[in-house]
Amino acid sequence: MMANAELCSDRVRLRDFRPDDLDDVFQYASDPLVTRYAGWVPHRTPYDSMAYIQRCLADDWGPITFAVEYLSEGRVIGVVDIRILSRFWGVGEIGYTLARHYWGQGFNVEAGTLLLEYGFKHLGLRRIQAVCDTANRRSYRTMEKLGMVRERFVAGSRTAKNAAYTDRLVYSIFWREWQRRGRRENEHASV
Repeated sequence: MMANAELCSDRVRLRDFRPDDLDDVFQYASDPLVTRYAGWVPHRTPYDSMAYIQRCLADDWGPITFAVEYLSEGRVIGVVDIRILSRFWGVGEIGYTLARHYWGQGFNVEAGTLLLEYGFKHLGLRRIQAVCDTANRRSYRTMEKLGMVRERFVAGSRTAKNAAYTDRLVYSIFWREWQRRGRRENEHASV
């Protein structure tokens, strides 16, 4: 689902996908190391990437999806999304995928921060969670850097990609914790 919003930080812009993002999406989405822990198989052709972009732009596509554009290069380096799991309880779930060349440089944390802020401030969520395989250390370290706390271990969770079972971790953060974290960061910045 289109976000119809743009969110910016110093280095990245979260925005709706465009058809001209095709080459960038295919570059990261066809990399088996990038998709290793994702819930989808690597794209085999640019057609797979175009079909994905079109799904992201469709009104009936479930998650609110943002292309992650690296501002200084003017190219899409990944994707983040947020799903509303319960409107009644105000619960959402985020996910992220980033091109391998940009791993370990803080881009996921930067994009994740924008996404959490969007979920809390614009969608009115009270709790946001994220899930990853236990072997995906980069992912759960990103969650921890976002201020999320490990809630539980889920043994033998089924993955969509290959119908295999894997152990997963669930992290979350509540709105009030997000607010406190922002206040603490502002206090440290002004010292």
